[in-house]
Amino acid sequence: MTKIKEALKTFWAYAWELLKSSFLAMLFYGMASSICFMGLLNEEWTGKLTEGMNGARITWIVVAAILVVAYNCVLSYANGSKGYEMLVSGNMKRLSAERLGSTIKISSHKEVQEYRAWKGFVSGAIIAFFTVLFGVLMAANAEKVNAALAVIAEVSATGESATTSVASGTGVLLVICSLLSGWSILPFVFANLAGASVSYLWSCLFGLLPILASGIMYIVGAYGRRAKNTKAQEEADRAAAAAAQPKPKKINYGGLPGTKPNKKKK
Repeated sequence: MTKIKEALKTFWAYAWELLKSSFLAMLFYGMASSICFMGLLNEEWTGKLTEGMNGARITWIVVAAILVVAYNCVLSYANGSKGYEMLVSGNMKRLSAERLGSTIKISSHKEVQEYRAWKGFVSGAIIAFFTVLFGVLMAANAEKVNAALAVIAEVSATGESATTSVASGTGVLLVICSLLSGWSILPFVFANLAGASVSYLWSCLFGLLPILASGIMYIVGAYGRRAKNTKAQEEADRAAAAAAQPKPKKINYGGLPGTKPNKKKK
């Protein structure tokens, strides 16, 4: 029973740490999606809604996707770098316990923050979970959502009140999914708004972007920090080796005539 409790404690410690490490990126994905959603609805910027995925809307979505993935990469690189430093500290503590029988006290060290190659991909999967979730919810309610889009298209085309109403639940689902994951949902929303009838499950593939960005850049960050530390250590070793070499002694010729080498006259 004790082992089970320890295993659960370790699991939740890692889960909480991974959730914290992915929170800022997740928040930025949501913010970019909200801005993208508001921009795509503005007909002065992107044209009428009935045009669907025109060039302006594609540009908005591509720019939003690039920005969120770039920010995700920066955060993951920093997390990988920090993870490597924690791994070095942890190795020092374990080596001390093994050789000396006592553990070095390093206050900044936390084992759950140590570098592990899988951590970056799991952090990305946490972000991707919501991308997939919203895609599945939209696909499960595709018929109602597309009916709501038809009403929106009718209002946009005629400028008059719709002949049919949109269910409040469907409207709320459409708005929430577009606000929180617009960068992955909106391409299919506007495609269907123009009558394309594309499955919203395709939006789940966008979840691969945060997984790959987080996982790859986390590893790159760790190896980048390792290379930097290795270079600094090599420079320190060279400086120490140069300082340890004996300096050549200067000959004291004294002041007696003929003891100094003759200087060449110019």
